[in-house]
Amino acid sequence: MRIAQLARPITAATSSLSRTTSTTTIRQLREALGQLRIGASNVAVEGRRHATVKSQGAYKLRDSSTIPKKLGAKKSGDSYVIPGNIIYKQRGTKWFPGENCGIGRDHTIFALASGYVKYYRDPAKHPKRQYIGVVFNKEDTLPYPQHAMRKRRLNMIAVPIPPPKPEPEISASGIPTQVVRQGYGRKPHPRDERVIKLRQDGSYAYAEESWRLGTLVRTEKRKMGSRRVAMRHRRRKAKAIALEMRADREDKIARRKEALDAQRAARARKMKEYRARKAAEEANKKTAGPGGEMPPPAPSPPRAEA
Repeated sequence: MRIAQLARPITAATSSLSRTTSTTTIRQLREALGQLRIGASNVAVEGRRHATVKSQGAYKLRDSSTIPKKLGAKKSGDSYVIPGNIIYKQRGTKWFPGENCGIGRDHTIFALASGYVKYYRDPAKHPKRQYIGVVFNKEDTLPYPQHAMRKRRLNMIAVPIPPPKPEPEISASGIPTQVVRQGYGRKPHPRDERVIKLRQDGSYAYAEESWRLGTLVRTEKRKMGSRRVAMRHRRRKAKAIALEMRADREDKIARRKEALDAQRAARARKMKEYRARKAAEEANKKTAGPGGEMPPPAPSPPRAEA
């Protein structure tokens, strides 16, 4: 729409608004609007509108904001899978996990063992459900018979384990092959027992086995299921530590009491020996008479060592 075409409605509006306006003012306004006439060659100013959608057929712009879910089967029947491979993605349980298969929290069915995928039904479990399983041999069919032996593959080969050779208690050099060190205290804990074996390199040195050293290392605290379970485990552990400390304290007190009793018994024994010796000397003096020889000086009383 040209700007010059607006002159007529503008003049009509001005004339309706003010009836007392002079003809000279209207004429001046018309001349000013006539000078604003723009040529037809300038299309951008004219404001032509072009099509934004294709005109051929029913065309629709796709909504690119949605993310594809990519549901469905990822492995067909008799396909080879390894543990962790996704077999089927779904919303809900259209398919259920069968032999050697697991299901995730988003109902994704995945393989738990290496083998071949089988889609099947099992009326013994459920009359309408359909299952996905993995078999080790491609010729096998699912479901297995009801009382058949379970097939498992542990990625191992059956090999007879030879019995361990008995070790002599004394080595060829005449020293013991192993030494067992007990824990501290009157009642040592079995976990404090240390087994040290003689090295086989001819160095006459003893060393502890590597797997025994590994048991002494404190590993990471395992993650608990909830705060309640963690607090219960912590309380149980604190109680066990308190009982162990109490047992150590009682053991220390008992050992100190035994040491004091041994000291008292040694002191009483020495005093008894001293009195017996003094009584013997007095008896010798009486038997010797007044003209006898001088008896030896009396020994000082013994002192009990602390």
